[in-house]
Amino acid sequence: MGKQMTDPLSKLPLFATDREIAIAVVGKERASMYVKAAIPILERHGFPKIDPLHDGRPVLLVRRFYNGYLGITAGFQVARPDGEDKLGEWKGRRQRRNERKPQLGLNTRCLGALRYMVEHPDVRTSAEIPGATDFTLQELAAKGAVKEGRKDAQGDRTWTVTDAGQEEMARVNDWHGGKRRL
Repeated sequence: MGKQMTDPLSKLPLFATDREIAIAVVGKERASMYVKAAIPILERHGFPKIDPLHDGRPVLLVRRFYNGYLGITAGFQVARPDGEDKLGEWKGRRQRRNERKPQLGLNTRCLGALRYMVEHPDVRTSAEIPGATDFTLQELAAKGAVKEGRKDAQGDRTWTVTDAGQEEMARVNDWHGGKRRL
């Protein structure tokens, strides 16, 4: 039977000093370089911070960090200590979530007017939108969701939904799972 490789982190206490972790990760000869140069870089990529109560880093979280760094555990972001971030290759879960989130910060009244306009593309004036006024549509225009057009035959201002307004409504529907929050 072959000799089994032991995990050097398993020999450390539950909370270890930077020097102890460095020796376990890169060995005694390169430990001081690791403490001075590598740890500050790794911290920016999620390396566990020193726990002030225990005066050391939690070794279980250090192991979890390195499992992700080495690609062993799916779902962890891989840190790039050389400073090279390839954002096109990966995106954090929070960033993907924020891209889905509504961006324009519309209040309920504006959201209702925008929804009505998207669902009824033939509607052009505030008089045709339940609960909306020109002020509501001016707010939507300020956010880029609609744009003002020419006046109609009755002298009312006309408005059309912009691409940004369509995209915002799609984000709102996606964010709330198609459920209306009005």
